[in-house]
Amino acid sequence: MAEEAAANEQQDVPEVTRPSGSVTVDGDASYQSLPMEALRLERFVGGIFIVIVGVVCLIGMIVPLFVSPATPEVLAGVVFGCLVLFAAVVYGGWIYPKAAHRCASWKISEHGLEIRRGVWWRHRIVVPHSRMQHSDIEQGPLQRMYSLATLVIHTAGTKNSSVQLENLNAETADQLRDALTSGHWEVIVSTEQVVTE
Repeated sequence: MAEEAAANEQQDVPEVTRPSGSVTVDGDASYQSLPMEALRLERFVGGIFIVIVGVVCLIGMIVPLFVSPATPEVLAGVVFGCLVLFAAVVYGGWIYPKAAHRCASWKISEHGLEIRRGVWWRHRIVVPHSRMQHSDIEQGPLQRMYSLATLVIHTAGTKNSSVQLENLNAETADQLRDALTSGHWEVIVSTEQVVTE
């Protein structure tokens, strides 16, 4: 009988749900990750550098073959150097952007805008509402290709007088700028994912 009463009580209580991707101003506001388009953009740029360095390394390995004093030691050194350089560029252009994307997130709260980023050295930037002067949205040609934008927040003071939140969805950047300037700190984010702390 007691179990039946408890089940009836649970049915009478309405379930409180939050809209998907909403950022609210309360103690448990969730961090929002950057959209997948941001990772695609970073890998696109990294892929260009990988191709350029790959071609340069290939030329660097072929040229010593036609130089008369090229010894096996010189050839081995050139091949080793090119492979190390190519591996570093692949890491920086393809692997590192995924780790950086995983570590980058933001949230808006009653304290202000909080940004987390950094793979090796983690940074947590908090921009209080009281320090915000104005904000701009910037969009480069590659960002326009991926419908991304950079939110630039100008703050009072001289050190680090502007903070950038790069590679947001263009729509989210507009909403976030409007929310920060109007004082209504709820932003509906459609494509970013909620990051657990």
